[in-house]
Amino acid sequence: MEETEAKEFDASIGGTEHLPFSANSLRFASSRSVEIAAMTESILRPSKSKLIFQTLPVHMRRRVMSHNCKRLPRRLRRGHLEQLKKSGLPPKQKRPSRKYRRRPANLLEEYNRRQRQHIWLETHIWHAKRFHMTERWEHRLPYAPCDKAFRACYRGSSAHCLLQDISYYTPIQITGTVAKIKEVFAKITSCMCGLSIGAMAYINGTRQGTVHIYGVNTFPFGYVGKVEFIWVPSDSINKTLWLFVHPSQASIIQSVLTDASCLQDDNDYEVANKKRKVDSVTGGIEIKVMQRFNRFRLTGPNSHAILAESLKCISEDLIKNSKWTSLHKPKDLIEKNEYWESISTAKSPAQLPSHMVVGLVVIDPRLRRPRHRTKAKQNTDTEINTDTLLKIPPYLSNSPLWDMRIHESIKKELMTNGQFVKHITKNNLVPGAVDEDDPALQCIPVVLVQRPGSQNSEFKKLGYGSGWDIIIPSGYALPFWLTFIMFGARSGGLRETESLAFEMGECQFPPDSNAGQENENRIESEMRDRYFKLPPSKRVNYNKIAINSPFRCPWNILLSDWSDDKTNEFFVLRNKTMLNDIQDSITQKKHIPNIENASMCLVPVYIKITAKGSLQRHALICLPEESDLVNVKTLFEPHHEDPNEKTRKLKRKEHIKSLKKIKKKTYKLKKKLQQEKKPMYAKKLRKIHRQEPSEYVKTMRELWLSSQIETVRKVGAREVMGYVVQGAFSFTEARSCGVGYIAYNALKHLLDTGINQVLVRNPTSRKYRLANIVIIRNT
Repeated sequence: MEETEAKEFDASIGGTEHLPFSANSLRFASSRSVEIAAMTESILRPSKSKLIFQTLPVHMRRRVMSHNCKRLPRRLRRGHLEQLKKSGLPPKQKRPSRKYRRRPANLLEEYNRRQRQHIWLETHIWHAKRFHMTERWEHRLPYAPCDKAFRACYRGSSAHCLLQDISYYTPIQITGTVAKIKEVFAKITSCMCGLSIGAMAYINGTRQGTVHIYGVNTFPFGYVGKVEFIWVPSDSINKTLWLFVHPSQASIIQSVLTDASCLQDDNDYEVANKKRKVDSVTGGIEIKVMQRFNRFRLTGPNSHAILAESLKCISEDLIKNSKWTSLHKPKDLIEKNEYWESISTAKSPAQLPSHMVVGLVVIDPRLRRPRHRTKAKQNTDTEINTDTLLKIPPYLSNSPLWDMRIHESIKKELMTNGQFVKHITKNNLVPGAVDEDDPALQCIPVVLVQRPGSQNSEFKKLGYGSGWDIIIPSGYALPFWLTFIMFGARSGGLRETESLAFEMGECQFPPDSNAGQENENRIESEMRDRYFKLPPSKRVNYNKIAINSPFRCPWNILLSDWSDDKTNEFFVLRNKTMLNDIQDSITQKKHIPNIENASMCLVPVYIKITAKGSLQRHALICLPEESDLVNVKTLFEPHHEDPNEKTRKLKRKEHIKSLKKIKKKTYKLKKKLQQEKKPMYAKKLRKIHRQEPSEYVKTMRELWLSSQIETVRKVGAREVMGYVVQGAFSFTEARSCGVGYIAYNALKHLLDTGINQVLVRNPTSRKYRLANIVIIRNT
C-alpha cells in the first residue's frame, strides 16, 4: 500500500476512522428504507404464479380460504388480502342473525342434554371438530379424521404413533377368592383356546391376559366374545379381577357371569334366572359394573418415546407430602419409578416383556407439554440390559388407580385449564416458569399395559401393532390427550381400529357371536340401501353372475350344503392345537384330522392373492380344480340367465302408465280446485310422502334380490367353500388380502385332493383369482 493512500479503517488498529460509541437506530433504518420497502413489496406481492393459500400443505387447505382471509394463518392474511384486491374483493357477507349468534348460557347443561341419547367420551368436543362422528353401541364415537389421512394413519401405526380413544370399553370388577373366581370362569371358558384366567403368568398381576367367553357349559357353541383382564396384586384372601369388555358384548357378559356365579350345578338354571342382577353378590363373589376409565391406545414404535417424554414420575418429596400416595407404600412407588426410567430408553414397545402392566404416579401432563408440536425421539445411544427386562418386580402393576375412593378425591381436586394457567403465570416467582415439584399441583395415578403386536413371522412382520394402552382416571382425558398430540401422535378413530385388525389378520366381530350378527345386519342394511339408491342401469345384476347373497354371508346354508344336514347353530374353531395341525396340513399337503361337530365348524383363514386383483367384502372362496392352477388367467364365471328380467320390465312399463294416469288426475283436480278457489288443498297434496316403500318398490326389490336362499355351494361354476368378511389392500403384505371363514368339511375336501390353494371371486365380478390360505391362530 502506498503511503499517500488514506488508511480507511478503525483508528484503534492504526487507521484514520474513529467509530462512534453509540448508533442511532432511526438514522440506520432511514438509510435502509429502500431495501425494507423492496423486501415488504416482494412479500406482499410475490411474483410466483401460485396464490398464497395454495402454498399451504394439503391438510391445512380449506375451500373457503379463496374468499375469506381469516381462514388462513395470521402471517399470510395481509398478502392474501392484497391478492384478493387485485382480483376484486367479494361482497361482504351479512352478519349472522341474533338467533345464530346466541350461545347457551351454560354449555355444560347443553352438553348433558345432548348426551341423554348417546354417551360421549371426555374427548368428544375435540373429536367432533376434526372427525366424522358415528353412533355405535349407544355411544357417539369418532369414525375417521376429516382430512384424507388413511395412509398417514397406517404410517403412524407402522413407523410412528397412532393414538386412539377406547374409553368406551366397559370395566367390570369381580371380587372374591381365587378358587371361587376360577370355578366361575371354568364354566364359561376353555383351556383349549389358550391360557386360562388363573394361569401363573397372570395371577400375580404383572401381565394382562385375554380369554374367550362362552355361555355357561356351552363350549364350543354360544360364543360371546374376547375379554381382556388384569389381576390386582393383593396379600389378602379376596382378590380383585378387572375385566375390560367391548360395549357390544357388555350386557351379555354381565348376564353370563351372573348365571355362572349362581349355578352350583346344571339343575339350578331356573333359580339363576330369578336371581339375575348386574351388581350383586352371588356364589361367594361380587360382580360390579364400574364407571368407565379413560383408556387411550398408542400403536407404533414411537409410542414408547411419546410416553417417556409425556410421563414424569413424582419425586420423593411429593410422595411424602401427598394425601393419598403415602398410603400405598412410598418405597414401592420409588422403585417403580426407577424401573420405568430404566426401560424408558427402549427403541420400541416390542422389545419389552409381552402384556406387561406398569402402575405409575405421574405429575400433571400439562407441565410436560411442549409449546410447539414436536416429534418425541428416543435416545438410541443407550441400550437396555436384558436382565432388567426379564426381572419384572412383583409390585409393578399395583396402582392407586384401582382404589375407587381415590377417584372421587382426584375429581374434587381437579384443576381446570383456567386455574392451571392462573397458577403458573401469577403464583410463581417467575411468571410462566414450570415447577414440576409444585405441591399445589395434583399427582395422577396411571396404568400402562404393553401390547406386543404380531409374534408370528410367517404370518406378519414381527412387532407390527405393538404399543401401549394407558388407563387414566376420569377428568384427565384431555390433558393427557393433548400432550400426546403435541409430542407427535396422530389421532385415529373406529376406521383405524378396523384397519389395524385387518392388518393384524384378526376379525373384530366373529360370525358365531351376537355382536358379529348385529354387525352383519348393520352392514347388510347399509349396502342394500346403497344398492337400491342407484338407478337400474347402474346396478350390478347379481343373478347373471351367480351371486345370490351379495350383502351377507349365509353361514348356516353354507354348512348345510357341505354336511347335507340343516344346521341352525355353528361355531368358529378356536382350539389352538387343532389350528396348528390344520396349518401344518396345508403347508405339507396332508390330510387334516377329524374333529367333533365338523359339520357345524368354520375355520378362520387369511387369504393372500398370488397375482393381480383386489379382494372385497363378501367375496366367494371357491374350490379349485387341478386345471385351474395353470389356466386361472382365463377362468371366468359364465353368464347366467336372469329369470326375473322380463317380469321387471313389464312391471316397470305398467308402473309408468299408472303414474301418467295419476298425473292426469292430479292435474284435473288442481285445476278444479283453482276454479273453486281452494288452493290450500292442492298444497296439501304435494306434501304427502310415504315413510315406507310402496308395494311396487318391495316387489321390484324382490325381483332384483330374492330374500329366500336355498343353496350357495353349487350356484356357480366352482363350488363355494366360504366367504371373505373383510377384504382390502394390505400395506404390510403389499398385496390384496382378506380375512374369512371356510367350512371345515370343505377345507378337508380341498386337502384330500392334494391342493392347498383356493379360488376367490368378488361379488361384483366374474373373474376367478388364485390365492393362498393361512390359518388364523390368534382369534
